[in-house]
Amino acid sequence: MSYVSAKDFLDLSKMLPEQRFEYALTKMIETQYLWGLYGKNGWVMLKADEDSCMPIWPHKEFATSWVKEDFPDCEPKQIDFVEWLDIWLPGMQKNNTLILVFPLGEDEEGIILEASEMLECIEDDLNAQEE
Repeated sequence: MSYVSAKDFLDLSKMLPEQRFEYALTKMIETQYLWGLYGKNGWVMLKADEDSCMPIWPHKEFATSWVKEDFPDCEPKQIDFVEWLDIWLPGMQKNNTLILVFPLGEDEEGIILEASEMLECIEDDLNAQEE
């Protein structure tokens, strides 16, 4: 499991949402996992207009810092990257669940996209690594 130093945490927190999105994709591919928030009612889902939206992070520390008062009964839970690709993303696409990538706080949103768009971005990154 990768650990984020205080300096890296601050540096990542200063990135724009687009930069954090690219960083998150790269980190998820590299580590082969990502983080969501899980509680007694299951995975945390947010409302984005009329859609459900699941926040995800590349590091446990960011998921932990996001819990705060809004989700006191939730804790970060690791998601295997292969499961994310093979099971989660197809299911989320079917359910029209959006993904909120690497949000920092209520004022600092992350990138929101559909499961098919996320899969496309991951495939693009994987193909670029193979070249």
